[in-house]
Amino acid sequence: MAPVVVLIRHGEALHTHDWSLFDPKLTDEGVDQCKGLADDLKANFPCSIDGCRIVVSPLTRALETVQHSLGWLVDRGVPVQAYAEWQEDTTNPCDVGAERSELEKAWPTYDFSTLDAVYPQKTGIYGPHEDTIRKRAALARQWLSEQTDKCIIVVTHSGFLNRVVSGPRYKNVEYRTYEIKENDIRGVELVELADVSILAKQ
Repeated sequence: MAPVVVLIRHGEALHTHDWSLFDPKLTDEGVDQCKGLADDLKANFPCSIDGCRIVVSPLTRALETVQHSLGWLVDRGVPVQAYAEWQEDTTNPCDVGAERSELEKAWPTYDFSTLDAVYPQKTGIYGPHEDTIRKRAALARQWLSEQTDKCIIVVTHSGFLNRVVSGPRYKNVEYRTYEIKENDIRGVELVELADVSILAKQ
């Protein structure tokens, strides 16, 4: 059975008004947003914690969002894995990340062994053209459908999320919960769940 998927957009970061900043950190407001999200999730987490995994973009603002929003899950043993597939979709400096060796030093408790060897280069499926971004989004959905976890929490970016799912643009630290559906015409889709209260009991 495919996992329940929780998609989260990172908190406000320093590049909001300056895309020339390299791999920016969260603003103070962004950190506060994340702490508010942590409180919300602690009270309303839509899944059982057992069998959960956190998947995160390797960009700093996403990693810091995990730290401040999902640290309570990490403290309870939920693993964190970085995947290049979930990075943002432009070649602007704000969307280019650090090398794996630097990330492993800065985030020693997160797993970067899953990071594509080409990262942080914006080549292949990580290129900025629209057809390439949509191909990466399709690969990300397919990958989710093949996992055996009960729940996967993904912390990523609004631009890429626009290609992964349909619906209104994500706001900072907004999260939505999805089930995975497959059909012969459109392939793998993430369908938002209107009522997630039953999931916590599963």
